[in-house]
Amino acid sequence: MNKSHLFGAVVAVVVGSLVPALVSANIFDINSMSITSGTFELRDPSGVPVINTDNGLGISPFTVIGGNTNLVGGYIGNGGTGTDTIASLSFSGAIANMYTAASNLGDSNSPAGTIAGGSVPFGSLDDVGNTINIDLGSWFMNWNSNDIHTGTGKTDGVTSAFAAGAWDPVTGAFTLSWQSLTDSGPKAGFTALIELSGIASPVPLPAAVWLFGSGLIGLLGVTRRKKAA
Repeated sequence: MNKSHLFGAVVAVVVGSLVPALVSANIFDINSMSITSGTFELRDPSGVPVINTDNGLGISPFTVIGGNTNLVGGYIGNGGTGTDTIASLSFSGAIANMYTAASNLGDSNSPAGTIAGGSVPFGSLDDVGNTINIDLGSWFMNWNSNDIHTGTGKTDGVTSAFAAGAWDPVTGAFTLSWQSLTDSGPKAGFTALIELSGIASPVPLPAAVWLFGSGLIGLLGVTRRKKAA
């Protein structure tokens, strides 16, 4: 085998191993996301949906979507007072605001430090399985002057480990849901079910990886042209 054939063979092997990594199975961190709609449902301890007396529904759509819904961008909200809410709706006579919070949560309704928050939401996107998964351990709801943890990851046998759902890698559209056993407030022991829809984008591969891959492919093309000549 001469040098050009050897070089071509090496490039072919490297490119053959690199291209699938560039265009095939990948799980990416979520780079950014936005929420466009969602629903809220509450079930009593026996599993029966609680009717929202404000609209007569068991499953209520969010009527307000906040201006900043990039969950993976950091904490959103200020303890449930209504400013910077992720989403909200009127539920049986009181506004229910959804937000995320760090540790030492506190506002006019809950003295600082009385409720533990959680980590900044983080998650992943699978462009082969077309799925989305997010840790929403810091998700809360403020309703009827109570801050209620309605996030993921609680070890109570009911709460979902993660918010999970479907993601379209072409359009970025996602739908995810989870359930959370409430552990405080007038509805303690009830189960909240929340669904969100929107657009999510992955952390892009470093430009150097794409340049390296395209460079190798170019070298392979040059080698093949020399062989043909």
